[in-house]
Amino acid sequence: MEFKTEFELEDEAEIVKTVYESIKEENKVEENALEEDKRRSLVDISLNGNKLRVRIGGDDLIRVRAAANTWLRLVKVAEEMTRVVKECDPHGF
Repeated sequence: MEFKTEFELEDEAEIVKTVYESIKEENKVEENALEEDKRRSLVDISLNGNKLRVRIGGDDLIRVRAAANTWLRLVKVAEEMTRVVKECDPHGF
């Protein structure tokens, strides 16, 4: 059985792009790990203007849930830090 989940971050285009750039390398690390263990969840990250979409799928519900928690935290921290930087230096963002 295949399990899937998806979430989106919609915000100012520059913030969403910065969040995407911050987390995209994590997906490459996970893709490399996938080659070693076929049972891991699959993660697809896409950027479209002011929307960042994260899709997660896999055949193990527990792994999909764990991956969703991890990616939600990654996106949340990246978005929060982007806002902090923007507030501290709005001209350099």
